[in-house]
Amino acid sequence: MIIDYQKLEQETLEILEKNRTWILSTSFIDKITSRSMSVINVGMDIYFQTNKKYTKYIQMTKNPNVALCTGNTSIEGTAREIGSWADEKNNDIMEAYKAKHLSSYNRYGNLDGQVVFKITPKKVSYWKYPSDDSEPYREILHIERKMAERIEF
Repeated sequence: MIIDYQKLEQETLEILEKNRTWILSTSFIDKITSRSMSVINVGMDIYFQTNKKYTKYIQMTKNPNVALCTGNTSIEGTAREIGSWADEKNNDIMEAYKAKHLSSYNRYGNLDGQVVFKITPKKVSYWKYPSDDSEPYREILHIERKMAERIEF
């Protein structure tokens, strides 16, 4: 069943603002890895820092398809390296990141090999559990198609 796209998009923005630590999953040649990440968002775009030495960096440069999850929310998207915090074009993003994750920025932000990634979400999925004990269902936000749907089981 088709549902209100703007309403589910707004719910997604609120979840992104409220949850600053997400599980990031990356993969390459049948090896899948996951880890907690400190993230920020600017609208629907999601940003985080990592190091070129880490497995996730290597996997994302070879396969940009990634997934994030927290609670009952899952985001599928593509990751792209956008440079370091030192790049002038990333000043606004760096300041937003420092405002939310100062200790993470201070610990890792200026290390050699540290870079910033941007995730562009393609699909957001929610498992919803009604309070009336009826069957759970999924709501899916298809961002590229600007469409939202509910799937009941």
